[in-house]
Amino acid sequence: MQAMADRQGHPDQVVVAGEILDLRIDNATLSLRAAKVLHLLVHAAGADACQNTRHSVPIADLNDAFHLSTGEFIETAHELARTAVELRYTNEHGRKVVKVGPMLADLERDLDTYGDDDPAMMSWEFSPVMRVLLSTSNHWAALSRKAILAFEGRYSLRLYELVSLRGGLKFKKQERFDLDDLRRRLGVEPDKLVAWVHFRQRALDPAIAEVNQLSGLEVSYDVVKTGRKITGVLLRWRELDPAGRAAVSRELESARVGRKARREGVVEQIADAAPVVAEFPAHGTIRYTPWEMIAKANLKAPARNIDEVQREFVAWARARGKPLKGEHVTAMFAGFCKQQSPAP
Repeated sequence: MQAMADRQGHPDQVVVAGEILDLRIDNATLSLRAAKVLHLLVHAAGADACQNTRHSVPIADLNDAFHLSTGEFIETAHELARTAVELRYTNEHGRKVVKVGPMLADLERDLDTYGDDDPAMMSWEFSPVMRVLLSTSNHWAALSRKAILAFEGRYSLRLYELVSLRGGLKFKKQERFDLDDLRRRLGVEPDKLVAWVHFRQRALDPAIAEVNQLSGLEVSYDVVKTGRKITGVLLRWRELDPAGRAAVSRELESARVGRKARREGVVEQIADAAPVVAEFPAHGTIRYTPWEMIAKANLKAPARNIDEVQREFVAWARARGKPLKGEHVTAMFAGFCKQQSPAP
């Protein structure tokens, strides 16, 4: 576990055992929210994660990322507790075995706070199979916390986990997966997306697109055929160059609104999606609004400060007697942003 302790310092790294990233989920029903919570619980437990003990974290620390209600906490706890995982390892007798069990043995949440100096806490115990997994792991991967929380698809998060483990292998840049094994690793339920075309269109391709947009890795694949039948996938991956990683960082800092459009390369149509009648805010900020989405889509990289662009646009429009309200304003603002020079 010392490897985990040594890599806990970076604020945007969630360090997890490689075997967790490589788990096969037995009933393939783990939701995106539960998968994210599991990562944060392992990270919060730190170097003590493999011990037979209770771990705890202030609920506010998780709420910073999730804003979960009491009901959502309970639902997530039930999901983690009932989701079985499969671990293949060599036991203390030197025998190769398969161990199956739930992820969590127990999870408890305070319903009330007990004073300013006594915040509401969440505590949990990892199940025996998870403790074996953590105590026997000798391969660790560091995932971006921002990326984990940004993913909107559960297949995307599982693919990110899968490739991040292998992305750290210096001389390994590809791996072949049997189709059924890859479906299971991504968490596709046994009776869903059975046909290759459906699996590709609804799981694999969207997951790769989101991983490529948010992770700092570029993933691609070739199909593997036996005769005419597609029986596997050859996944390939590489780390992005500094410019690519900078673009990922900007995307993670940008508003979630419009991310799918940017991912699919339709940002030039962004103004068309805005309301027919709109009013540009002359005061306050446009951050975390559709106006920020329009600005990010049209400003040259590296993008200038959004607040400065807002003030200059308002001054520019008023100097020319152009109203800040009406069906023209979205296209006018997009055009203004396109004319701006990149940040120095």
